Amino acid sequence: MTSRRYKDTYDSFYHSKEWQAVRRQVLDRDHYLCQVCKRAGRITPAGTVHHITPLRVDYGKRLDPANLETICPACHNAEHKERTQSLKKKKSKIKTEKQKDVYEFKQNPEIY
Repeated sequence: MTSRRYKDTYDSFYHSKEWQAVRRQVLDRDHYLCQVCKRAGRITPAGTVHHITPLRVDYGKRLDPANLETICPACHNAEHKERTQSLKKKKSKIKTEKQKDVYEFKQNPEIY
């Protein structure tokens, strides 16, 4: 589960001009093709730039093009299994909440 501190720390980074510039550079370098698929002999268009060494492990490599690669959504989800787990939990929680749209009102103890 992602903590609020993680979200606050990295949200500003991912919206920075520096990140946008390096991201564009990596996408151009990799010709908008998934590098994981390419190594497996497949050609897959991609638009996500992935940190090989995660930011949590080494924040100093956050703008290093050698630590970045273009990756497709399927490969990115495979790299971040914890995200798919939390997504499944969110979906099941939403489904459960939708089933709870019947409200039960109890008697007011002050009146009865």
